[in-house]
Amino acid sequence: MAENSDRRPGWLELFYDLLFVVLVAQLAHPLTDGPGWDAGLRLLVLFLPAWWMWVGSTLYTNLTGEASAGRRLDVLAQMGILLVMAGAAAQAADGRPALFAGAYVVSRLEVVAFRLISTRRWPAGGAQWPLLVSAVLWIASVPVHAPWSYGMWLAGLAVEIVPSLWHGRRDLIDVGHLVERFGQFVIIVLGAGIEQIVTAVARAQTTLSAVATGLAGFAVLAVLWWVYFEFGSAMAEQTISARRGEAYRLARSIFVAGHFLPVVSLLALAAGLGALVTAAADGRHAGDALRLCTVALAVHLTNNAAIGRLAMRMPLRSMLRWLLPNVALLVALNLTADRLAPVVPLLLTAAGLSLEALLATGPRSPREARALPE
Repeated sequence: MAENSDRRPGWLELFYDLLFVVLVAQLAHPLTDGPGWDAGLRLLVLFLPAWWMWVGSTLYTNLTGEASAGRRLDVLAQMGILLVMAGAAAQAADGRPALFAGAYVVSRLEVVAFRLISTRRWPAGGAQWPLLVSAVLWIASVPVHAPWSYGMWLAGLAVEIVPSLWHGRRDLIDVGHLVERFGQFVIIVLGAGIEQIVTAVARAQTTLSAVATGLAGFAVLAVLWWVYFEFGSAMAEQTISARRGEAYRLARSIFVAGHFLPVVSLLALAAGLGALVTAAADGRHAGDALRLCTVALAVHLTNNAAIGRLAMRMPLRSMLRWLLPNVALLVALNLTADRLAPVVPLLLTAAGLSLEALLATGPRSPREARALPE
């Protein structure tokens, strides 16, 4: 079920998000320094446990509205653990993941302890055993070298996540609160892109080429912000509110599972934008930094189109008319990355994404209007 209320994210939730501001920045830096497939896969593996911690906390608050002293201590304890994970992120990306893994194990045990002390079941999850099994797998991964240790991490996370996504619950979802919280996380990763651009411009001593590339990168982020909050976020809220009997399932599809790839792709894009500004300052072609950006954007756009079609029931033609031109442009830029100055593909990308903004937020045909949820 779904409900609409005037409840807004509380100060504790916003304080909690500060740790993710730092964590996503730490995860992006290694990818900025060496954009490539290996670094990108490590970003996925390192970001997933942090994302799951944030999702679990957000769903608990959404479903219970609890703000007791015990809950505050629980959140503050999780923040301390996240602080350690943020500090260990760089060395984990460098092949020394023991501290990062150990901190995540402590986070699972802390959640179990909170459940037992509060004598209530975790509303968005289920039994305690998935957390304990996951903790064992993460502990066992410490002496194991990558990539096998990463496989054990993913197995532990699967034990936690799959039962939660598969569980056919009908809890009362506060739609407005959920939409705003996930929107705030999108703002965090967009902010990581701005931080990467500013840092790269500052290191380049504000040379003209670096400034121009930084502004072009900001234009890309601005259009992505526009599309998400003007169209995607609003449509998600409208869809869940209109289909109240499916509210929990839709929340899982659109937000819990559906937002992971868009968010992590924005984080990869942030790293790529920083690398492009650095390349411009050094007088180099776009190269691997542009390839990272194009792959990240292709994943982001394709995932958004899939959510729009499968979860929000948007007409296929309306999805394809902005998706296909943008993907074609990104493929072309990817193939010519070694011959392009960094500012050029960013300007072309911003222009292409503007097409999505115009088509998504502009006037709709009567047929499309009828397809939208009431």
